[in-house]
Amino acid sequence: MNQVDFFNCIARDWDNITKVDETKINYLLSQIDIKEDDCILDVGTGTGVLIPFLTKLSPKGKIKAVDISCNMLEVAKEKFKDIDNVEFSLLNVETDNLDEKFNKIVLYSMFPHLENKTNTIKKLVQNNLLDFGKLIIAHSNSREYLNNMHKNTDERVSESRLIDVNEQKKIFEDAGLKVEKAFEDDNIYYLVLNK
Repeated sequence: MNQVDFFNCIARDWDNITKVDETKINYLLSQIDIKEDDCILDVGTGTGVLIPFLTKLSPKGKIKAVDISCNMLEVAKEKFKDIDNVEFSLLNVETDNLDEKFNKIVLYSMFPHLENKTNTIKKLVQNNLLDFGKLIIAHSNSREYLNNMHKNTDERVSESRLIDVNEQKKIFEDAGLKVEKAFEDDNIYYLVLNK
């Protein structure tokens, strides 16, 4: 049993067990200045929590929403079947090749689940981010809250952890990445990288 199994198992209940805080999500997305015609990659879209926010900010753009869980994607496709500018794909950004380039790349509530965090972010920035594009790693909860939740939820996600945001920033910078913003408090956690 791995993380894919875990997310496939809970996909149908996901929207009932997760809280969507619109104020926090809007604030986090404001950090990357989404334009109305941006091409956006939503990594780990799950059941499409961000889709209403992204389509509102980029009504003339294109949104590619990817996830490793086919069951999560099924729920998202059903919920947003009437939205034309969203494409859902079963894709693992760590191992699969993605040839497209985007103005913005969003990893919302999924970064701790990456197995090879630094290399994956580096690959996304180098291969999939357009010049002057931005990538955000965003969480609408604190690091402490998320780490405790993962530790106590299921063994398949128990090691999915966030580290101090400034330590994470340093790791990225040591890998040659440009970190524009790094912030955490008792409510949110985010890093913004650019190309």
